[in-house]
Amino acid sequence: MIYKKYKNENYNLYTIKTDKFKSCLMEVVFSKPLDKSKVTIDNFLVENLGYTCKKYPKRKNMVEKLEDLYAASCYSVTTKVGNVLFSNFILEFLDPKYCDKNYLKDVLELPFEMIFNPNITNNEFDIKTFNIIKNRIRASISSLKENATRYAIQESLKAMDKDSPSSINSIGYLKDLEEIDPETLAEYYNEFLKTCTCDIYVIGNLDMEEVNMLINKYYRNRYLSTDKLNYFVDNKPVRKVKEQIEAGSYTQSTLIQIYNTNTFTEREYNYVIHVFNYIFGNGSLTTKLNKYLREENGMCYSTYSMYQKLDGLFLIYVGTQSKYKDKCSKLIAKSLKEMVKGEFTEEDIDYAKKALLSSVKSSQDTPSGLLDNYVFNSKLGTPLLKERAKELQTITKEEIITLAKKIKLNTIYMLKGNENEEN
Repeated sequence: MIYKKYKNENYNLYTIKTDKFKSCLMEVVFSKPLDKSKVTIDNFLVENLGYTCKKYPKRKNMVEKLEDLYAASCYSVTTKVGNVLFSNFILEFLDPKYCDKNYLKDVLELPFEMIFNPNITNNEFDIKTFNIIKNRIRASISSLKENATRYAIQESLKAMDKDSPSSINSIGYLKDLEEIDPETLAEYYNEFLKTCTCDIYVIGNLDMEEVNMLINKYYRNRYLSTDKLNYFVDNKPVRKVKEQIEAGSYTQSTLIQIYNTNTFTEREYNYVIHVFNYIFGNGSLTTKLNKYLREENGMCYSTYSMYQKLDGLFLIYVGTQSKYKDKCSKLIAKSLKEMVKGEFTEEDIDYAKKALLSSVKSSQDTPSGLLDNYVFNSKLGTPLLKERAKELQTITKEEIITLAKKIKLNTIYMLKGNENEEN
C-alpha cells in the first residue's frame, strides 16, 4: 500500500494505492466551520448537487449514466464533525482494468460535473429537483421526533447547552428550510465554494499520477479558503449538574446522561477511552452498565455508552421506565465508581483489547474503512490503523483508572414515555 499527498493550488489530493480491492473509492470533501444559521442551506445545497447536474438534468439521466459506468455509485452527504461541517461527494467505481479504455476518465469526471456544473438556469436551481430535495429534507427533519433515541440525544445536548455546536442538528431546521428558494440556493452556491477548503481522497489499484492529472483537469473551483478549522468543541464542565425531564408519547422512556471529558490527554482520547468504554458500557453483554441496569435489576431494555471525541463528551443511553430514573442514575454512578476504583480485571482488559483489535482489522478490509482512517489522519492527526492496533495493546489498568477519574457528570436528561409501560 502506497500513500501519497499531491498539493495542488486550491485543493489537496491524498492517494492510497493498493491492489487489495476490486473496487475503487473517491471522496471529495469540502470543509467549513459549522454555522447553525447555515447548516440547513448547506445540507440542501449538497443534496441538490448530488441529485442532478446540467449535463444530466433529470435523475433518470444520472442513473443511466451510472449504469453505463459499470454500475458506479455517486452520492453526496453532509456530516457534522465537531465544530466543522463536512460536505462529501462520494464515488464508488470498479477497478478500471476490468472496464473500457476510457473508463477512468469518464468515471472521475462525473462527481466534478455534479459539483461544478449545477442544474442552474437564469440564476435559479431547477424547480423540479429543488422541490424533491426540499420535501426530502422536510421529511427528515420532521421524522427526528419519531425516533425516541435520536430525539432524546439531540434534546439532551440542547439541555446541556443550547448554544453549543454539539447541539446543532446537522440535517437542519424547518424554519430555515422554508425560507430557501431556487434563487437563494443558487446565490449560496458561490458562497459555499468560496468558504470551503477541499481535500480529495482516492483509494484503489490505480495509476495515481494519471488520477492526479485528471482531477486537476476536472476541478474547476479557483477559490481558496484561508479559514483555519478548529474541530474541537469546548463544552465547559458545570459546578451543578443540570437536569431536565420532557414528556413524550413513546412506548418507553429514554435516559441520557452527559459527561465532560475536557481534560483527556491525546493518548487517552485516542486509545485509553476505547478500552475503558468497552468494559464500562459499549462492549458485549458483560459491560458494567448491562450487568447492573439490565441483568441484576431489570431496569432497562437496553443501555450503552458512547464517546464523542471532538465534542469532549461521553454519553450514556438507557431505554427504561421513568419511575426508574433515579435508580438508574445511581447504578450508573456505581458503575463509574468501580472503574475509578479499579474494580475490573486484567481479563476484562484483554477481552476489550481483542475486540477492539478485531474492529481495527475489519476496518482494513473495506475501501471505505481504510479511506476514512486516512481522511481523519490528514485532518485531525487521528492515528493510522496499524499505529492504533499497536498502541491499544499497551494500555494499562492504571491508565484506565486515571481516565475514569476525569469523566465528570454534566447533564441528566429524561424523555418520558407512557406511564403504563411494563418492563
